[in-house]
Amino acid sequence: MYEMWAEHDPAVSPPAVVWHVVAKDDATSSLCGRFLEPSQRVVPAGDNTAVEAAPDRYCDPCLLTVREALAASAR
Repeated sequence: MYEMWAEHDPAVSPPAVVWHVVAKDDATSSLCGRFLEPSQRVVPAGDNTAVEAAPDRYCDPCLLTVREALAASAR
């Protein structure tokens, strides 16, 4: 089972959120191999208050790993 983990993306300005995929049984690193620091986790507001903020991004390597895992389980 997987869950999504949001954190600030330091590679863009103004600050934006990037979503990583983590395994529920091991949330110390994402599927792309990035070490995840709990103090860096972001809980985005769900009420659209951040209208001026950049759109969220999703980690391509994490999503590719999920796609490959799903394709392998379908075989």
